Amino acid sequence: MVIRGKSTITGLALTVLVGSVLTAPAHAADIIGGSALGSGVIVNSAPGIDPLPATEAQSYLIADLDTGEILAAKNPHEQLPPASTLKTLTALALLPRLDKTANYIGQVSDTKVDGSKAGIYPGRAYPIDSLWHALFLLSANDSGMALANAAGGLTKTLTYMRSEAKRIQALDTVPRSPHGLDKPGQVSSAYDLALISREALKREDFRHYVATTKYTFLGSGKGNKPLPIYNQNKLLTAYTGTIGVKTGYTTQGKNTYVGAATRNGHTIIITLMHLPYGRDALAIKLLNWGFRARGKVTPVGVLVEPLEGAAKLTPKAPANAKIAKAEKAATQSSGISPSGFPIKLILIPILLVVLLRVRVRIKMWKRARYRRMKPTAS
Repeated sequence: MVIRGKSTITGLALTVLVGSVLTAPAHAADIIGGSALGSGVIVNSAPGIDPLPATEAQSYLIADLDTGEILAAKNPHEQLPPASTLKTLTALALLPRLDKTANYIGQVSDTKVDGSKAGIYPGRAYPIDSLWHALFLLSANDSGMALANAAGGLTKTLTYMRSEAKRIQALDTVPRSPHGLDKPGQVSSAYDLALISREALKREDFRHYVATTKYTFLGSGKGNKPLPIYNQNKLLTAYTGTIGVKTGYTTQGKNTYVGAATRNGHTIIITLMHLPYGRDALAIKLLNWGFRARGKVTPVGVLVEPLEGAAKLTPKAPANAKIAKAEKAATQSSGISPSGFPIKLILIPILLVVLLRVRVRIKMWKRARYRRMKPTAS
């Protein structure tokens, strides 16, 4: 572990080694955000500032959201499974592209995911806005798939996500899904998650979704019922000034978290990855340390600015042709009508009515034929 400190005696930068030999990181000059952001714990000490909290988290970062100054970090560029914090990149890529007032027709492929689900049902219509609420509050993985399909499919969505990561210089991030469930080769870093969230927080709609504490998701499951959902980010109600952002957990990624809070006009953002337990407790400790240290410790690096501004996109609804195709495929494969009722229950009374009308017509035809054939009296 490497700790970078500052001597209060000489005023010169001093490096203190704890349990290892100091070695300059390979290609230090190429490290995004600053050459100090290598491995180990990186922090500059300052009078009156307590040491960083001890933790089993494999990686974390504490930064000033407004200035981008990184106050402290641990293995900030180590590539690790991001779990559901990857949904922040999904939002950054798709929020500008999808019309939140439009409807999306659920597809069978939306349901083929594990983990948390909102209960998207094939053939049923859902507002895009509702899918975003489910994605952030419930961390619904079926909602992630639905948003990807609404944007043109998984392949296109991953292309958009990779493009956004490259634009903001989140070069440690390799997306393989829109929801963050463990996938071979899918990684991000504490540094990248801070970059992604900082860029996304420039959007008012993103801030709205990540700060919403409860919502009613309509049309959940086979029963087509309203589902009350609550934000899994407990700090929204437990930590003063919290403005989001996203929790995460998978078997390979363990606990991951991106959080931001504002106090006295200043906002601190923290990220943590691969933590066995104690996510909320550690998040609070990191935020507290950040607020105390801001303006007192010398930054160890910076959250870099995007290479270029966000593209000026016009949000679009899913194409009508795609909706019709999705609806047809869903009804054929699932036996569900767009209204959410099983097709058999709809067809049975229709068939009975048709059969009854045919039977009546046959009787009428027989009577007419009998009258034509019967001799008339003179």
